[in-house]
Amino acid sequence: MKYIEEESKYEGFSLVEMLITIVIIGMVMLISSVTLTSLIKVSTVSSNKIRARNESEFVLELVRRTVRNSDPSDVYVFNSLGARRFNYENNTVENFSGGNLDTAYQPLGENEQGNEIHFRPYGYKDWICLAYFKSSTDDEKGYILRTSAQDLMNQHNNCFGSPEYIMILNSDYVDINLFEIAYTVANDSNYIIRFDIKSEPVDWYLADGAPIKREVIRQGIVSTEGLIW
Repeated sequence: MKYIEEESKYEGFSLVEMLITIVIIGMVMLISSVTLTSLIKVSTVSSNKIRARNESEFVLELVRRTVRNSDPSDVYVFNSLGARRFNYENNTVENFSGGNLDTAYQPLGENEQGNEIHFRPYGYKDWICLAYFKSSTDDEKGYILRTSAQDLMNQHNNCFGSPEYIMILNSDYVDINLFEIAYTVANDSNYIIRFDIKSEPVDWYLADGAPIKREVIRQGIVSTEGLIW
């Protein structure tokens, strides 16, 4: 009996084919990771800037609803930025060394830019005060504050004297870089008041090194509606 042995045939990949496959898979994974990282950065930037934009709009809407219902004679703008700082830990406004409160609370004239506005809406006994101060405790972060006080005639430096009534209008996630206030007297003697806000998200996570414009700039204009006889 004659036995015929057939050679077994094995099919497989050569070393060159394996290397080419590994290189291709590596390139696909690299492109996918870069794309995914870019999408995460875009999402982070968008969400953070939306937060900063929403908080700026909240401040401006608060101003529009309250200032317009004030008599021009009850609206005062001050520049106290160099005389005061905000202590976030104690929720108090402190006098800044070297600042002059007497000069800081001299009412500003037309088109002079300030950081603080005091006004009294019609029918209210209390004054409402909005101000922008740099922090004295956490790397010069900026805050927009709101408070109210009773009769402030000739005592406007006392408006932020009660820490329990101070409300912070921006969150810990948004830094206010600028809050400027100026007014122009209209033909009917009402005030046209301009508010400029520059805000910036604090945390960027994976988008920290992204080449993007971080500041969000918003401007609001409101006119008092006093009846001038």
